Amino acid sequence: MLYQVLAELEQAHGPVLVKDLGQKLNIDTGVLMGMIEFWVRKGRLCDDDAIAEEGIACAGGGCGDHCSGLSECIFVAKMPKTYSIAKHQVKGPGALP
Repeated sequence: MLYQVLAELEQAHGPVLVKDLGQKLNIDTGVLMGMIEFWVRKGRLCDDDAIAEEGIACAGGGCGDHCSGLSECIFVAKMPKTYSIAKHQVKGPGALP
């Protein structure tokens, strides 16, 4: 089933909603998210949100000493969590074919 999830994501021609993929494969969305996170850890998928957060910095200290952090900032739009196929595969111990 793990490989089926990866194959569906690799064959997609654009964004895929977790809810839709779960329905297509008859997998609960919580279980599907666990499978997706497995592929992120193995280096086959990239967590686009983690990559985006690396490049985001506070725009000017408008919060003063009361910064709640990026995840709670009211000035940052909340977007759906996204993943993409890794451009280069992880090699070495624990890597899968």
